[in-house]
Amino acid sequence: MRTAGIICECNPPHAGHEYLIREARRNADCAVCLMSGPFVQRGEAAVLTPHARAEILLGMGADLVAELPFPYAAAGAESFAEAGVSILTRLGADELWFGSESGDMELLERAARAADDPAFRADYAERLNADPEGTAALYFSMLAERCGLSEPLAPNDILGTAYLRAVRGQGSRLRPRCVARVGTPHAEARLTDDPYPSASALRNAILSGNLRDVYAKMPDFERNILEREAEEGRFPISLDRAAPALLAFLRVADPSAFDGIAEAAGGVGGRLKKAANEATDVGSLLSRAATKKYPLARLRRGLLFSMLGVTRTDLTAPPAYLRPLALNAVGEAFLAQVRRTAAVPVCPTVSAVPKTAAAKRQKILSDRARALYALCFPAPMSPAELIRQPVLRKPAEI
Repeated sequence: MRTAGIICECNPPHAGHEYLIREARRNADCAVCLMSGPFVQRGEAAVLTPHARAEILLGMGADLVAELPFPYAAAGAESFAEAGVSILTRLGADELWFGSESGDMELLERAARAADDPAFRADYAERLNADPEGTAALYFSMLAERCGLSEPLAPNDILGTAYLRAVRGQGSRLRPRCVARVGTPHAEARLTDDPYPSASALRNAILSGNLRDVYAKMPDFERNILEREAEEGRFPISLDRAAPALLAFLRVADPSAFDGIAEAAGGVGGRLKKAANEATDVGSLLSRAATKKYPLARLRRGLLFSMLGVTRTDLTAPPAYLRPLALNAVGEAFLAQVRRTAAVPVCPTVSAVPKTAAAKRQKILSDRARALYALCFPAPMSPAELIRQPVLRKPAEI
């Protein structure tokens, strides 16, 4: 069974995701989406639950949707890509499909080789020591220079470069395939007439309460799912609702609580703690703590990882098991085919999680993430309900 793998966030799923799945599915027998769980790369809470997003992806053509586990799903591009490539490789997927602003695989390969070049890394470290402000901006600016570009790579190209580095670094058999991104630019914050809106524009409209315009951009089946989730108090989900818990943690935390925490080094933890004494919500906390050196995404991740106790070691350890979220008959057949050969345990239930130390640690962090995520819902939600939610099985077409 030829299998196309896609690593995605889908926050929320939109027409661009459907286009990518359709392209990947052209010559594949099975499309596997490895999708972020409750928290995503920028340290934000996903606006829609993982299971609801997985249900939408089945409607868009995916055969199996599994969770890219926390904390990898909420980490930077390198850890996000390393974990995703590791899981798809160990699951036995054949291809890795991803969207790209440039659609230029040769450019992305060149950028990946440049990023892995020891001379580039040494040059970056030297310039960073001379000017420690804006570490991420400096890195991508230097990478663009090394590739002969006048501007830094766009976000999806940066992620594509991380995928290629992970494939090569892990000796993976995955064959990378990039698809030129369609629709509005990644950073477009407003909904336009374009039938392919950006996820940023959709999230902004959702969180501002402009659901009518959001629904107009979605097929009927997806709109029905969102309306159902809203009626049952599960949409839209926002990290702002967890502000009391986050601020309380920062205000009472001992400074040593940030030692060894991923993304909290270099003064990030201390800066967040200081800002918490004057902030009243997540937005004011981040705005008070933000600097050129500490962009918002870094601060959100530092906040999230500090609250949930994610260490740097947690991000370098390979994922210990895989949790399916939704599947159809083709996805079920794929799992049945690879269950004995996959190098990553597939755990459809909590009781199936291996008893190894690595799996126990991953489950602890996943449960903590869902406990915090439960505070972000419009209506009260039990973490246990999120942790024990069963795999969604789509009935065969009649």
